[in-house]
Amino acid sequence: MSDSTIASRAFGRLVRKYRKRAGLPKNAVAFAAETSPQTYGRLEDGLKQNIPSMMVNVISDKLRVSDDERRLLLTLAEETRKARNAEGKWWRSHLDEQRTGFRHYLNLEQSARRATSLQIALIPGLLQATEYRRQLVWAAFPQWTPAEVEESLALAALRRERLADPDFEFRALISEAVLRQRFGGPAVLKDQLSHLLEASERPNVSVRAIPFTATNPVFALGAPCVLFEFGPLPSTKLIERPMIFVEELAGALYLERRAEMDLYMDAIRRAGQLALDVKATRDLILGIVRECSE
Repeated sequence: MSDSTIASRAFGRLVRKYRKRAGLPKNAVAFAAETSPQTYGRLEDGLKQNIPSMMVNVISDKLRVSDDERRLLLTLAEETRKARNAEGKWWRSHLDEQRTGFRHYLNLEQSARRATSLQIALIPGLLQATEYRRQLVWAAFPQWTPAEVEESLALAALRRERLADPDFEFRALISEAVLRQRFGGPAVLKDQLSHLLEASERPNVSVRAIPFTATNPVFALGAPCVLFEFGPLPSTKLIERPMIFVEELAGALYLERRAEMDLYMDAIRRAGQLALDVKATRDLILGIVRECSE
């Protein structure tokens, strides 16, 4: 289980808070730490996961933090390094170096204690069967070679192992349209739905469908999103704030500001109110499976 992302985000959030309190621009702190403004910006954004103690002390001196605040920053930096070295990042060899956005997503997926996925177009990635995923990759990346497609499928298989962690909770809210969309044909859909039923038998996995009969489905006006929630860090016991991932055609957004997050959290809440319960969802899926066999 990865904690480096949570620790680095907590570190960055505190440094930003102390810098603003000191009334200093980013460039001034970056200069003092003998690093580039871009690297320092990544540090405040929680994306830098190798933070030397010397840099922490220089930044602490520049921001004139208290002894307790310095100790907290040093602890978070050490926790980031330890977690990063321990976790090994099993997915690194499966990712193209240009796909930094997806790398950040995987960090969050491995770090979260709970993830709630609201999907109106596709089955959530953690619940995708191999052939369904293959059809999706071919459709999204027609220029990929067969080897690149297989590499993506290998990564997807490794990601699915996250569901085997009993301390991780995954909740899926899926539009009925997604469950009925014959992506790749009826055989592919039948296999996918069977896989979905099997995954939903795990005690830490919840799959609920938003039926066509749902009134006022305001969630459908937005984009697919995932709410990540985190547990306490081992050393500091800090609980990092949740984050919303929003998937769009032009890229992805990672939202942390309360005003932005509230919009999507409200959509998730409303979708949950409209969704069928777990048993009714299983009955719906079983009915669609029978239709695929006709």
